[in-house]
Amino acid sequence: MGWKPGVALAAVWLVLACAPAPPPAADPLVDYLDQAVRTERFRGAVEVSRGGEILLRQGFDQSDTTTGKRNGPDTRFRIASMTKQFTGLAVLMLQEQGKLRVTDPVCDHLPSCPPQWRPITIDQLLTHTAGLYNYTDSLLKNRAEFVTAIGSEHPTPAQLVTSFADRPLEFPPGSRTKYSNSGYVLLGYLIEHVSGDSYGDFLRREIFDPLGMSDTGYEPGPKPDMRYATGYEDWTTPSPVFDDAVWFAAGGLYSSVTDLSLWQQFLLTGSPSITKPGTLAELLRPRVALAPTQWYGYGIAIHGTPTGVQYYHHAGGIPGFSSYGEIHPDTGISVTVLSNVDIGVDQFGRTLASLVPPQD
Repeated sequence: MGWKPGVALAAVWLVLACAPAPPPAADPLVDYLDQAVRTERFRGAVEVSRGGEILLRQGFDQSDTTTGKRNGPDTRFRIASMTKQFTGLAVLMLQEQGKLRVTDPVCDHLPSCPPQWRPITIDQLLTHTAGLYNYTDSLLKNRAEFVTAIGSEHPTPAQLVTSFADRPLEFPPGSRTKYSNSGYVLLGYLIEHVSGDSYGDFLRREIFDPLGMSDTGYEPGPKPDMRYATGYEDWTTPSPVFDDAVWFAAGGLYSSVTDLSLWQQFLLTGSPSITKPGTLAELLRPRVALAPTQWYGYGIAIHGTPTGVQYYHHAGGIPGFSSYGEIHPDTGISVTVLSNVDIGVDQFGRTLASLVPPQD
């Protein structure tokens, strides 16, 4: 029988059409997180990008185990100490507006001040070198005693400041570095007095709205809205709930991975321009050495050296929530991890950054 082109081509087409589709290429980022969820080591949302290209933007597991609602890219999580970089930029914006200088004594801008605070500068609050007692040590050790001492579970900034105002300094300002949430609470109090706005309103007007961060804010009080994740102390146990007012400008913001990606791109590129270029550079400048390759700027940590930054980062954790952000100025890699389990996610973030394939 002779060769019939039409029949042969039809046979080839039939074989190709019936052949099973090749399996999708494995995504090491998703595979890593899926395994973490299966082994009850991660619950939350993640965004990974490179040079502005989104490589992963996804929620994992449940935002509330009672309702079964899933975490997603726009789920609102409490971001804990990732709040500090926003507080740092707010202070620098006030400096840009000519309302203060970071070299000023903080007492120059407060309505009243304990005598022991008079040597403390705004810069020292920003860099954790002021010597203030860390009020969250008392809060987390005995919540009931702390609440009794300040008089409220929903404190005003002034009430929160009283929790450490009478404590002696732990060291002379500028002589050492010790992480202190008290310093950033005092900075939030300063922002309110200098700007004439509430802390949340100032950040909304000057940072969140201009950057398009509609799922980010400071709103003390109950969070009944389904957009907010419920916090867990382990895989099944809901965490005790603290009012965000207790963390204030040290750790009281909520946000989503979608919103924080906008923030991280701003840190990488300075766009959109909401400050002068020099103001952003001041936020990110390595100032205090924590270790040979670890430095601290204003509310953000730096891995590398002052002349060779490898990446900027900051972690956060409060009961029920943990957070981590990392950006690489040389490659444009940005990683955001938010979790509604109090497990610490900084290592997750660093691993995800290491799994990003090199750009073609």
